[in-house]
Amino acid sequence: MSENNQKPTRQDLHRNHKRNNLLVILGIIATAFLGLLLLYNIFYGNDEEPSVAAGNQTNSQSMIITESDDSSETSSSAKKSSDEEEDSAEEESAEENDKDTETEKVPSTDDNVSTAYTGDWKPIGTTQTGEHVTDYSDGSADRNEIKQAIAAVTGISADNMIEWWIGNAGDQQVTATVSDTQKETIARVQLNWVDGEGWQVTLVEELNEIPNN
Repeated sequence: MSENNQKPTRQDLHRNHKRNNLLVILGIIATAFLGLLLLYNIFYGNDEEPSVAAGNQTNSQSMIITESDDSSETSSSAKKSSDEEEDSAEEESAEENDKDTETEKVPSTDDNVSTAYTGDWKPIGTTQTGEHVTDYSDGSADRNEIKQAIAAVTGISADNMIEWWIGNAGDQQVTATVSDTQKETIARVQLNWVDGEGWQVTLVEELNEIPNN
């Protein structure tokens, strides 16, 4: 019998069996590794870029909203500041006009009067129309306009003024006793109503002390 037709021995069969098992195991390991790599790419491979993009989009939207809010607040603040400056300028203009008015001292028989004077002051202006009936209640148009007229001729600002007395002094006439909050300047003021033009100061009396009206 030739060597080519010789049957494999038990050792040869055992060696081939072990080699085949090793190849199978290596194949399984390689397949499992490739499967894990594929799953990782599917679930995690593109996760970072969308997250960054989403984050950038959110930040961009927040920035736009913030800038819009800031712009609105700035516009509102600017409008409010402009209105306040305009009102302040009008009050200062009225006060300057009245301060420039020439005054004339007049005598007084009241011992509490240190100085009394008259002047050709202009009416303060008014928002009221139609037949006028003086409203003495707090916050009324008459009270506000009387206060502005007094501030213009006495130098006591409306914000720093205490109204001690506001009363009727005749037909469309009012008398008011006021002071600054420190009570350093005390004045009694006579005013007349001018139709369509508002309250006009006719007499100012500087007082030594606040009278008991």
